[in-house]
Amino acid sequence: MIKNRWVFDDEYEADILHRHDELQSLSRLLAPTEHGQRAEDILIHGPSGVGKTASARYILRDLRQRFGLEWSLLECSGKTRNGIIYDAVTRHSKAAVVHRNDPREKLLEALEAATDGRPYVLVLDEADVIPDLDVLGDLFSISAVSVIAITHADNEWLNRVDRNVRPHFRGESQVEFRKYHVPELVDILEPRVERGLIGRPVDVDQLERIADETGGVARWAIKSVLAAAELADERGHDYFQECDVRDSFDRAMRMIRRDNLRSLPVPYLRLYELVRKIGPVNGGDMKRAYLEHQEEIFEGRGRDPVSWRRAWDYLSKLEDYDLIKASGSTNSKQYKTVDPELEAPVEFDPEENIGVSERPGTRG
Repeated sequence: MIKNRWVFDDEYEADILHRHDELQSLSRLLAPTEHGQRAEDILIHGPSGVGKTASARYILRDLRQRFGLEWSLLECSGKTRNGIIYDAVTRHSKAAVVHRNDPREKLLEALEAATDGRPYVLVLDEADVIPDLDVLGDLFSISAVSVIAITHADNEWLNRVDRNVRPHFRGESQVEFRKYHVPELVDILEPRVERGLIGRPVDVDQLERIADETGGVARWAIKSVLAAAELADERGHDYFQECDVRDSFDRAMRMIRRDNLRSLPVPYLRLYELVRKIGPVNGGDMKRAYLEHQEEIFEGRGRDPVSWRRAWDYLSKLEDYDLIKASGSTNSKQYKTVDPELEAPVEFDPEENIGVSERPGTRG
């Protein structure tokens, strides 16, 4: 039943539908590059899976094709300040040879030489997880470089940004992406079905149900179509049956959670494992467990452990990715993993160092 699985991948180059206003805003902010001038900086924000990165890629590919614009999409997960600058240099077509362990000043000199005054747009994907946002000041020190930061929560991210840098992402430079309506999502799913599946194994009513059940999140809807096709194949069905659609949502979310987890930096993975091993756990015990294991969580990362307040931001990111649930507020929160069977791809076992009498929630 599945003809082209890659059609259901996030990287698949599909037309961007029902994002007219968002694309217009991006085009306006990037328009100076058409005349060889630096683009405006942009903050794209909104829920996961609603086309933020895909829309940025779509506009930038068009500008590269028509005007030769240099741009790079940088995956920021797990990257140090120097690592991001290194990637920015080496992705440029005119880059000289540099090394990852070169001093920051040398990397910035190489970046300035590569751009040579011509516009260069850097897309910082998953900017929420950049550990050291001082890298923005480094990038802005190069006159031709502009930044598109892609985040989930705009205010939380801006609160971490140096106040001298915040004006780069002023109100008119922010582009919000909302969730889709059901008819819009059906329009997005139709071409995926046509190009990715054999024949027409799903009807419009089933696509509408998928669009409605997935709450306007395109990634979940697209993965649910793939999951329903997999289930239909496994069950020997020629067409989607009600049970295939019904069971597709959980399977699709497991795919997404697994991919989300694999995309995160090591400290996030270890923090996730801490929640998975000791949860459900209240906020106070979660704080004590973090402080007890913070050295292990950041071991080998070339940086000091973050404060509990910053670790709380890490937990919020895990919640954004539907990896953990945090109900309540502050110390009254209860933390637990959404899928306790989903293990992070990292070696970290907090239980080795926690006796039963010391386990959070068991203190007398």
